[in-house]
Amino acid sequence: MNVLLKLTTLGVTALCLSLPAMAQRPNRDLLPLPAYALEGYEAVEVTEALTLPAGFAFSRVSGVVIADDGHMIILHRGEDPLLEFDASGNFVRAFGPRDTWTFAHGLRLDPDGNIWVTDIGTHTVVKMDRAGNTLLTLGTAGQNGLWDESTGAHIFDQPNDIAFDSQGNFYIAQGHVRGEPRILKFDANARFVSMWGTRGSGDGELAVAHAIEIDGQDRLYVADRENMRVVIYDTDGNTLNEWHFDAMACAVYLHDDGTMYMTTGFDGEWAILDADGKVVGSLGRPGDGLGEFGEGHYMTVDARGDVYIADAVSSKVHLFRKK
Repeated sequence: MNVLLKLTTLGVTALCLSLPAMAQRPNRDLLPLPAYALEGYEAVEVTEALTLPAGFAFSRVSGVVIADDGHMIILHRGEDPLLEFDASGNFVRAFGPRDTWTFAHGLRLDPDGNIWVTDIGTHTVVKMDRAGNTLLTLGTAGQNGLWDESTGAHIFDQPNDIAFDSQGNFYIAQGHVRGEPRILKFDANARFVSMWGTRGSGDGELAVAHAIEIDGQDRLYVADRENMRVVIYDTDGNTLNEWHFDAMACAVYLHDDGTMYMTTGFDGEWAILDADGKVVGSLGRPGDGLGEFGEGHYMTVDARGDVYIADAVSSKVHLFRKK
């Protein structure tokens, strides 16, 4: 157990080398959302819900999802990058490829329950079954740039997140600080369809396409983090709307009941949004204490409404329990 719970020397070296390029703490005062504090939630230690292995410590947690069977899967940057817990919070296993991902970033489940991981270090996107067997790898490990079918350049530039529409197509949001921000569309057979976006802050432009969600009407919600907005597209890349905020839009999560959640990353909060993108209320603040964030990176919500948030800076999973 001790072996699987520690970082390898290679992983630590890769992480340290990556940090200057990957860290994005803004050179400004951190910004709170102007909203009422959400009622009905309390911050508690995640160990009240999850039974962690003896001596275990998370390492830069970047993603968290809950499967249809209630199992939780957590992505962190330890030696075994994926951790699974059953519906009662009992530790099941640690798995995933070792010494492969150098900066694992996004974690999602597709409608069939397959696991998808994006890695901004190797510029790849990997699809696995629930047993952890690799089914598909997109991108060319160690190469970054723009995908170009005409030249056969099947490469990403820091893929951040992935989402799936009702027709089986999937969309990859790329561009993390230095990477060129784009949305890439693939069909159900993983064939490239189209790409849109360029760097900037205007219409059709993105700063960091950090997270992506899709609703029941196949509208794409892209968290354009440094532009402090969520941009809404149709499946062809046409802009439908923009939601602007007074803090970062780092992660977006759409619950099965239609509720939209958002984290503000380094700005230290999570919020519930209404159907028009207005902030209903928020909780959290920057810091190291209970309910305080280094960086609220990605999030999920379980069947009873408890909120789990991956913190890639504080190396923890936050739990806001619904009272």
